[in-house]
Amino acid sequence: MGFHEFGNIETVSHLEKKDVSKKEYISFRDIFNFLKRNMIVIAACTATGAVLGGIYVLNSKSTYMATTRLVMDPEQGRIVSQDAATGTVIIEAAEIASQVEIVKSEAIAQAVIHKLGLTEDPEIINSRSLKSALKGFVTSVAGIFTGGTDEEEEPTTDEELMRRTMGGFLSRVSVRRVGQSYVLEIGYTSGDPEKAAKTANALAEAYIRNGLNDRADAAKRGASWLESRLIEVGRKAREAALAAEEYRNKHDITAMANSSTLDQQQLAEVSSQMLAARAATAAESAKLTTLTRLIEGKSADGNMDEIANNPQIQKLRDDIRLAETKLENLKSRYNDGNPAIIAAQDEIARMKAAINGELRQIEAIYRSNVETARTREQLAEEQFTNATEKGADKNIARVELSEMESRANTYRRLYESILQQYVGTMQTQSFPLGKARVVTAATAPFGRIWPKPSIILPFATVLGFAGGLMASILRSGLDRRAGSGERLQRELGITSLGSIPVYRPQLDGGNAGKPLPTTMLPLRSVLDMPYSRFSEALRSVKNSLDSIIPANGSIVIGVTSVGPGEGKTTIATNLAQLYQNEGQSVLLVDADFIGSRLSRLAASAAKDVAVRPVELSFLGEQPVVLQPSRSSAGKGIRGAAVSELDRNDVDVDEDAGDTNPVPLVTVEQAKLASAANQRYGHLTTLKEAIAKMRRRYKVIIVDMSGFEDSADTRAICTYVDGIILVLGNSNKMTIERLADALSAFGKSRIALLGVISNRSDARRRHAAG
Repeated sequence: MGFHEFGNIETVSHLEKKDVSKKEYISFRDIFNFLKRNMIVIAACTATGAVLGGIYVLNSKSTYMATTRLVMDPEQGRIVSQDAATGTVIIEAAEIASQVEIVKSEAIAQAVIHKLGLTEDPEIINSRSLKSALKGFVTSVAGIFTGGTDEEEEPTTDEELMRRTMGGFLSRVSVRRVGQSYVLEIGYTSGDPEKAAKTANALAEAYIRNGLNDRADAAKRGASWLESRLIEVGRKAREAALAAEEYRNKHDITAMANSSTLDQQQLAEVSSQMLAARAATAAESAKLTTLTRLIEGKSADGNMDEIANNPQIQKLRDDIRLAETKLENLKSRYNDGNPAIIAAQDEIARMKAAINGELRQIEAIYRSNVETARTREQLAEEQFTNATEKGADKNIARVELSEMESRANTYRRLYESILQQYVGTMQTQSFPLGKARVVTAATAPFGRIWPKPSIILPFATVLGFAGGLMASILRSGLDRRAGSGERLQRELGITSLGSIPVYRPQLDGGNAGKPLPTTMLPLRSVLDMPYSRFSEALRSVKNSLDSIIPANGSIVIGVTSVGPGEGKTTIATNLAQLYQNEGQSVLLVDADFIGSRLSRLAASAAKDVAVRPVELSFLGEQPVVLQPSRSSAGKGIRGAAVSELDRNDVDVDEDAGDTNPVPLVTVEQAKLASAANQRYGHLTTLKEAIAKMRRRYKVIIVDMSGFEDSADTRAICTYVDGIILVLGNSNKMTIERLADALSAFGKSRIALLGVISNRSDARRRHAAG
């Protein structure tokens, strides 16, 4: 059994209760229940959005857009550029964006307005922006209070009329670039499709004409500047060329066909000859060295053309190979010193001497060639030295001449470039070419662009659904009613014992024919309608209480509410009847010292509400052991036993029929048993009575007043083992009010068994749970 200190209970937002919020999660069932609970609101908002969208579509004025397409000249240097690294042509997006703004400029708009006479077009003149509409509305409202007229003043000047017309005209113009191409799409919106096409074409023509005029004016101004510049550059080029020629003649510098001087060409030729002579000398010396080493036997036979092409040497070498073969054969057959072997050796030596003689002759020829090459090399070096000495004096003159010729060539190229630009400018001035041309002319559109039902109706429906969902979320978030057991558990830590539906009498059932007022029928609902929704819900609450009743002891349960009129007496009476008719000894105590409803009913209609008062004469006596109850055969739950001690307290009315009345301690009995000189002695008497009666009864149910305004109830709550809080108007009882009411207990430690939601709607409660 848990104890709750109500002085510490307070409502805290989810952001402040971090530990609790971490354990919370939203499941798909929660979402489904939320949508089901707010289905009517969401459906109504969705239907409203769809209806408003349909009304807007039907009442909105149709708008048409006609478009014409222009292609810009890609050969303009300002529009394209080339990547220096990859060579890829890049379209300058900034330039094309500039052309888009030019199309929407006031100059183009003014030309079209004058051409089509749009200053008198009511569609443009009467069109107003949102800002101007709000301004006009504010002005009209102010005019009502100030007594001024709400009629808008007409423009007094042509400039104001043009500015107003231009504002309305430009708001209908749209220009965009088609993808990444050179094509511009010019559109114009109007309520008349023919007017839209005509105006779009007029915009394209005005843009092209404006471009032609701009290029013609620019060409005219450029031609004047280029002409003056051309004369000046031509004069400087002529002066530079004359100065270079005079300097060349003065220093006797002759230019060849390849723009080099004669001295430079001669020096280059002599240098080439000297190098060739040195190369020939080196080649001949290398051959002589190789041949000398071959003759001396310091190297093997070299691959030389003179040796390879000499038939005599080749024949002698072949004879030597044959002689060496013959000598080997002779050595294999004869001993050394044989005349045949000696003769063969002599023959080989003779042929080698002949070969050496031939090589000596070739060596003499090589020596002669080397001497000749050296002589040529010396002659070439002498010529190179003379040419170098001769041209040394002209080096400085050549450098100066080169600079003068470079200056003359620069002026000449600049003159030719300016001349070419001047010719092109004159051609442009004579035949101006537009930088754009029309690709597709605008025609009257067949379909309107606004309003589009395929867009507006789904959007309005989705917007209505979103509005309904938002309203439901706000409604759920702002709903602080304490009717949900989950919310009570989450925010106040209070357990819900169940929900009791609204009592609905069944006149054709168990309560038919009873002369009872309608207000008294709920007090005996479990007797008259044992299987109604009211009784079944109350039995579920009793089952929850049975789990906390000790097996061999007794329990005192207090029933209270926040305020009066919440049905706590009905709950207490029916719970007592349930225990009484299940064979358990139960006592009902009326501790409602403010209303005393049970006591008043016991005095006037105890038989009708199935209660019977008992006396408190046993106060001061020793506890009496509880006697076993006797059950009446064949009477079910209504024939439950009554203890002998109860029968001694008051005589049982035999005419009560098949009902088993519940023993009741009334308010008057508690007051009469208290001391006469104590104003609040009934509390002490009730406490003593509860302590002694729990020895005789298994279950004691105490019906108390609403604790919000009753100090007696807050005191009695400390006498019982646990209390049940009845919320009879949970739709108006908020979490904050309940927390404030519970805080009235102060620091008292009260065992709160749970909360019963009385008079609740079962379907709404199921959806909220």
